[in-house]
Amino acid sequence: MIKKKLTKGERTRESILNEARRVFNEEGFFLTLSAISKKIGITSGGITNHFPTKEHLIVGLAEQYELEIEQLTSTLDYGSGLDFKKIVTFYGRIMDIQFKHRSVILYFSAAHQSQTVLFSQVTKTWVYRQSRLELMANAFVKAGLVDSNILDPQEFPIFRFQWINLFTTWLVSYSLYDSGKEYEEMKPIYLSGILRVFDKYLTEKGRAQMSAIHLT
Repeated sequence: MIKKKLTKGERTRESILNEARRVFNEEGFFLTLSAISKKIGITSGGITNHFPTKEHLIVGLAEQYELEIEQLTSTLDYGSGLDFKKIVTFYGRIMDIQFKHRSVILYFSAAHQSQTVLFSQVTKTWVYRQSRLELMANAFVKAGLVDSNILDPQEFPIFRFQWINLFTTWLVSYSLYDSGKEYEEMKPIYLSGILRVFDKYLTEKGRAQMSAIHLT
């Protein structure tokens, strides 16, 4: 696929986002736009030309994260060749993207409904994540990896809650309890914990595949 050539304005916007993400990852989201501009070497006006408020900057970072997730998700084949080895590799890459964008994910996990610009972004991505998870669960059932009861109307919302909760709050756990440890050291532990959500649904085939994978 031919990558679109960015205009000067688009390159500047992308540079602001990349530098702001680096600063937020290192120092948190409590900085003002003025403080951010000094740290990334661009005037406040240069930032507000692309992002009128700090909220808009954060939404821009969230959109950047969602784009990377979508680009990766589009590469996953939900066909007959699906197995847990591929799934583990795939979701390991998801975690890498999440860690790269950890500051904005942590910020959105604390977003309040009164923050209208932010909350509209949270709502939009939540709806998208639900449909993506339903597609994944159906593919696992068709591949014979999990039992069809995962799709039961009373069961799927429970699975959905557990899966999405763990796949977002592992970053909270890392930042609170394990930030002194290297991400690569903690990644297999967190990924293994997330994958155990499938334990009660695994078929014999799925259990055999999962048992053969050693993350830690």
